[in-house]
Amino acid sequence: KEKGGILVIPTFAVERAQEIIYLLALLKEQERIPNWPVYLDSPMAVNTTKVFFDYSDWHTLNNDDIRVIQDEVKLISDYYQSQEIVNNSDSKIVLAGSGMVTGGRVLYYLQKLLSDKKNTILLPGFQAVGTRGRSLVDGESEIKFFGQWHPVKAEIFQMESLSAHADQNDIIDWISKFSSRPKKIFLNHGEAQASNTLRLKLKDTFDLDVEVAHMHQSYNV
Repeated sequence: KEKGGILVIPTFAVERAQEIIYLLALLKEQERIPNWPVYLDSPMAVNTTKVFFDYSDWHTLNNDDIRVIQDEVKLISDYYQSQEIVNNSDSKIVLAGSGMVTGGRVLYYLQKLLSDKKNTILLPGFQAVGTRGRSLVDGESEIKFFGQWHPVKAEIFQMESLSAHADQNDIIDWISKFSSRPKKIFLNHGEAQASNTLRLKLKDTFDLDVEVAHMHQSYNV
């Protein structure tokens, strides 16, 4: 990127943010990306990251990995410190919530940086229909927040490989290992077409009773 460019990564607070910080640390250690400062600007993500630091036996990172992450990332919780980083034009990498750009501190960064072609917005994972993240992925020329329309001139990238959700094959593999198959499966938290496709696939593969759950509908379990 050009000198002065800024990388903004809208991210989810739990696990995704910590994974990205670790990957960034490895890339910098290997000199595959510039040695820019990395900021994690999300109170929830900061608290979660501190849990990772304090309870290393809960995950597979070793103590050296933890030290690498601690040396790499600057944890930001204070609002005024956050605004200082927003208004600082130095090259940097910022991780801020929310992951689908539906709200949170990432909007303050986008307000400042979205209209500059030197900057990059990296969306790590699935972006649901109707979210600002999806609008960016779909190439919209402007998005609305804070009551105004903001032109999109920064580069937009999406990394689907960092999605935290299991795909169709993962779910089928998981169910295939059940010693006793469930009598009923409800599918939730998915787009309509993908959910219905999975419903048919599970029914055909396992002869299961599968239903896509709908908003405002009650189910007896």
